[in-house]
Amino acid sequence: MERRNFLKLAAITGLAVSAPFGARLASAAGDGYAGPFYVMINAGGGWDPRFLFDPSLDVTQNRLYTDVKKIGNISYAPIPVDLERMGLAATYGYETLLVSNQVFLQRQGKRLTVLNGVDMKTNNHDAGSRAIWSGNLSEGYPSVGALIASVRAPQQPMAYLSAGGYDVTEGLIPLTRVGSAADMQKLAFPNYLDPSNAESMDRYHAGGTYDRIQAAQNARLQALLQKERLPRLQKAQAELTLARARVGDLQGLTIPADLVTIEGYQLGGLQNNMRQAQIAIAAFQAGLAACLNLDIGGFDTHGDHDRDQPTRITTLLTLVDFVAAELEKAGLLDRTSIFVGSDFARGPFYNGPNPGDGKDHWPISSFLALGAGIAGDRVIGGTTGDQHALRIDPTSLATIPEGGVELTAELIHNAIRTLAGVGDAERAYPIKGATVPLFG
Repeated sequence: MERRNFLKLAAITGLAVSAPFGARLASAAGDGYAGPFYVMINAGGGWDPRFLFDPSLDVTQNRLYTDVKKIGNISYAPIPVDLERMGLAATYGYETLLVSNQVFLQRQGKRLTVLNGVDMKTNNHDAGSRAIWSGNLSEGYPSVGALIASVRAPQQPMAYLSAGGYDVTEGLIPLTRVGSAADMQKLAFPNYLDPSNAESMDRYHAGGTYDRIQAAQNARLQALLQKERLPRLQKAQAELTLARARVGDLQGLTIPADLVTIEGYQLGGLQNNMRQAQIAIAAFQAGLAACLNLDIGGFDTHGDHDRDQPTRITTLLTLVDFVAAELEKAGLLDRTSIFVGSDFARGPFYNGPNPGDGKDHWPISSFLALGAGIAGDRVIGGTTGDQHALRIDPTSLATIPEGGVELTAELIHNAIRTLAGVGDAERAYPIKGATVPLFG
């Protein structure tokens, strides 16, 4: 759509009503969004930092490794990819696909910041998910992906993509669910009998009929918009009008022909996440999207902790490594920031003496960040021997015995907002606490 026509349509729909923080007209409509991009990856259920990059040799907290290793400045739990312990079949070559802590650091450590000793202030799943991805424990705050997309790429038809996790928008931006490639093609070519074949002439409706249907839909929506007096509904209807006006832009999305296929049935969730990442990166390349949510569950290991937690962590790190590699292949890694977090943590102690016992909820967690604007090979913060948080100096970022500040979700989100340049959000969704340069 040409800028002139878009601005005319914006005036008709009362776009100013739906403009978050006055940013809706900040970019020219129809222009492809060139970055920066943001990927949020959620470890749902509460991961165990002792099995990641806050290791401990205390046998009451760790029964899987007997030494702590280090690559660069980052210490890690040296837990190998053990298919038998993970309960994975040995016939599909999973050991060559899955990424251990060591391999992950070898590949990504130079661009990785680890935050340890993050106090989530909760051990409730819902509250923790809200906090780690919005910066606020209470309801009513948008996810960071929605916030960034609404400021960075408000005019793009699918600015905020999500495949799960906390993705509340609070009406700031339309949310696009990342499903299968076929689903995305149906969005791009709604009148095609076979959306996967853009050259096909088979349509549900003849060209003129389809145009009349669209015109009738738009006229009805305009009539509803003119009658509506509630601001929230005005906002939603204006967003729908603009989304329909931009639907033709989706035809510029090229779905990758070589979507990942993992043999067997045990890593279907990882395969789906990888495919969703490929589709989203294609949307980044097409200038249609700015932010992506991905989600891996299964971290709520109240039982079988030593089997299931390393399996989920390995799967998670494999996904993060894959996303970074695909972004690099697309030439976008230097324009993309990747954040990885969980609702809270496990630990510190096992909830029983038996091999099949688990660990329960614990508020002191970790957070990972890598990519554009993020200094690498760094660990900020830490924990005591019994996994309580250490405070940090807000200037040097070194851990200190007293004073300073504590690492919290609020502190993380103030740093993310600074990195993403969405400071105007403070007026509607303020976050308490200091702004500390956590990412460099």
